[in-house]
Amino acid sequence: MKFTIINVANKMPQWVDTACSEYLKRINHGKYGCKIIEIKADKNLSAIDNMALEAKKIKTQIPSGSFVVALDEKGSEYTSISFAKKLEQISLHNNHITFIIGGADGLHPEIKQSANLMVQLSSLTYPHALVRVIILEQIYRAITILENHPYHRE
Repeated sequence: MKFTIINVANKMPQWVDTACSEYLKRINHGKYGCKIIEIKADKNLSAIDNMALEAKKIKTQIPSGSFVVALDEKGSEYTSISFAKKLEQISLHNNHITFIIGGADGLHPEIKQSANLMVQLSSLTYPHALVRVIILEQIYRAITILENHPYHRE
């Protein structure tokens, strides 16, 4: 199973880079792989124009044939175990899953509509830097659940 995370953001703080590097190291082994694609945010446009521009950039980065998951506050909510089972179910028909983290104004409606699935990480609102770390940790956690590794405890 391969994962791509497309993140609309500008330079991340050092603690985010450090945390992401750690989870990428844990994920990138054997049959799993993960990469992050950063799309630079443009702050000189109106919110809707900015989201439209970001949507165009995002679409060019989605790997062909990938199952697309938009991270959005109105998406479906999963427990860690149900998220792992969902990824396993998706992987039966798709070998690549792409997660999209929108910019400060959110995701353009076109991206939400074209996504195969919308997922919320929490009812709380998180900054984009933290979302990047959380989704990587949850991907790693899902892998450990599927492999019966003791990282996840019930």
